[in-house]
Amino acid sequence: MSEVRELTYEKCEQLIRAGVFGRMALNRPTGPEVIPVNYVAVGDSVLVRTTPGSLLDRYADGAALVLEVDDVDYAQWHGWSVVARGRGARVTAEELTDQERLGPGPQPWVSREEEAWIRLRWVTLTGRRLGSGWSPLGEMTARRTLR
Repeated sequence: MSEVRELTYEKCEQLIRAGVFGRMALNRPTGPEVIPVNYVAVGDSVLVRTTPGSLLDRYADGAALVLEVDDVDYAQWHGWSVVARGRGARVTAEELTDQERLGPGPQPWVSREEEAWIRLRWVTLTGRRLGSGWSPLGEMTARRTLR
């Protein structure tokens, strides 16, 4: 049986910065919603590109948000999970910081003429890993690479 270990803040930050895909959770009037997202971590924030009028665009601004990023190897029985918690802010392309604008943004899966941006500035960043004797960062199935 594998053991669960808490990840340090530094390891959580390293993993969330290397990731590309996660699930964002928010509350809407009809209840909780979990939305798969591509993201990029910039500074102490996560930036997500979405469509104007989407669930994120309508309900994330000013709302408590959670982003969960993970990776699991079922065959080896190990994995990790990092959770970023904070408040969402809808930002226009003009409101993006220079670092956000010039860095590698989240890769869009769908072509859009219009886009909206949601910034989650994390207040807490926590994580856990299952198993030992392996490298969470080294064994990520998908990870951010600079172009």
